Amino acid sequence: MKEYKIIEIERRNIKNDYTYAEGVMASEAQDGWEVVSVAFDANKDIRSNMVITFCRDKNEGSR
Repeated sequence: MKEYKIIEIERRNIKNDYTYAEGVMASEAQDGWEVVSVAFDANKDIRSNMVITFCRDKNEGSR
């Protein structure tokens, strides 16, 4: 069975450099999470935050 997690990164943390987002992805990968998708949420307002969806096997988190 799979479990999913969605993390939203505010636009102010992204700017023109995706290093912060890469750090979040690397940190989550250490806990067994795999990136499923990356998108920008343009529906909220002009800021358009980054939304990252992660997935892992349900048993993976208990290592």
